[in-house]
Amino acid sequence: MNVILFGTGIAAQRCVHYVQERGDTILCFVDNDKAKQGTTIALESVRGGGAEMVKYAIHSPEILQNFEFDKIVIASHMFFREILESLEKLKIPQALIDTSFATWRNLARHTFLADFAKLALKRGLEGNVAECGVYRGEFARVINQCFPNKTFYLMDTFESFAAKDLQNETEQAQKYAHAFSQTSAEYVLSKMPNPAQCVVRKGWFPDTARGLENERFCFVSLDMDLHDPILAGLEFFYPRMVKGGAILIDDYFSHVFVGAAKAVDDFCDKNHLSFTPIGDSYGVVLLKQ
Repeated sequence: MNVILFGTGIAAQRCVHYVQERGDTILCFVDNDKAKQGTTIALESVRGGGAEMVKYAIHSPEILQNFEFDKIVIASHMFFREILESLEKLKIPQALIDTSFATWRNLARHTFLADFAKLALKRGLEGNVAECGVYRGEFARVINQCFPNKTFYLMDTFESFAAKDLQNETEQAQKYAHAFSQTSAEYVLSKMPNPAQCVVRKGWFPDTARGLENERFCFVSLDMDLHDPILAGLEFFYPRMVKGGAILIDDYFSHVFVGAAKAVDDFCDKNHLSFTPIGDSYGVVLLKQ
């Protein structure tokens, strides 16, 4: 099939591989970001048994109304809902929208979290919950839903990465210095099903954890992408996890944010701990022993 990919963010490279492994041909990309429209994106193509860098044109979504294609593939996990709304406004038929790439990761993460929350309730795990790296609150919404009676600490700069956290990162990771600025604490709170349980801590981690030294936690999500804040998160939260509690670390298998894996490896090697994948091709979980 001839497909168009909607979204040119961090997940775009994985989506290229995803559709090419199915045998589909990529015509171009579209994106809601006007700054990207009319430019190109260079991504690795795996056609013909080899790999090469290919430049793809990026267009405005409006071209979908006058462009021949078989499917429009949503190539973003984070902006999934916004893209669906855009396609609805353009009156693109549902039969032409392929959501499989965008939803498989969320399904795995959400299923893991829901099942863990059931176990936590069954085992009577005490302690509260937290997420460091909230961005637009999509996963935070699910955490708040799964743990409706626990205090939920939401920690984020709400202004993308702190410059000092990027200093030790790769050049590729530094390209995303401003990638996560399209958010706010107010926007995130508007998504929460139990906002009364939420405590926003805006700022740089670990400063945002000050005053929580005596807290205990049963579930923590570390989605800060970069080595230094993830390592700081593990060092702060692991000693404060209740036995059987879980720390979910995103981006361990990321090809962009390679510092995430190094942070987990460094911490676990030093403390003789083990972790395991959760099945979404991104994250791993560390259980408190």
